[in-house]
Amino acid sequence: MKSLIFIMGGLLAGPACAQAVLTPAQVQAAYRSSEAQLLDRGGAPLQSLRVDMKVRRLPWVALADISPAVQQAVLLAEDQRFMRHGGVDVSALATAAWDNLFSKKPRGASTITMQLAGQLDADLQASSGGRSLRQKWDQMRAAQAIEDSWSKAQIFEAYLNLVSFRGELQGIASASYSLFGKAPSGLNQTDGIILASLVRAPNAPPATVTRRACALAKEWRMDSSCRLIGQ
Repeated sequence: MKSLIFIMGGLLAGPACAQAVLTPAQVQAAYRSSEAQLLDRGGAPLQSLRVDMKVRRLPWVALADISPAVQQAVLLAEDQRFMRHGGVDVSALATAAWDNLFSKKPRGASTITMQLAGQLDADLQASSGGRSLRQKWDQMRAAQAIEDSWSKAQIFEAYLNLVSFRGELQGIASASYSLFGKAPSGLNQTDGIILASLVRAPNAPPATVTRRACALAKEWRMDSSCRLIGQ
């Protein structure tokens, strides 16, 4: 196990991928809400109109305006070592690789930064059969490149605005208003656990989401190592 970690660490220790990395400002500028706003002369919204029927996105939300409970739940569910790795969690990858050799249930090890890399690059997005080994490798290299030029807060903010939660709902704003009728800042711990449980498999059956939410709630009570960004 230790030798596998050493080999993987060595492979990833070289320079990050040479491709150009989008800046946080470029990603946010390219983001488009699925709702068009009709404004009055003073700039106040009068009416909204759905203009994209494929996906539902609402305006971008700053990390400071997203409930701490949601942030903590997502970190706990998706990437507990987010603040400590450089885009790739080598230990988690090694454990997943080992478990997948002897387990019938495949186990993933994508960090939040790796998931963001997939959100930003269509070539890195998984097909119905999952990602190829080449895609996985490119995704890891892209994650390292993002970590080299983005802050953790910028990575997490972009991730929460681009991740899919359920059906057509993309981003924390659309999920918050559509599922709970609340602004992202007003979500509580229960809301956060439910949303975090949807990230892994957005269209899973309700029973599966419920089981995952209950397991996550139990883990939350036991876990004391997960901290919010900036703390």
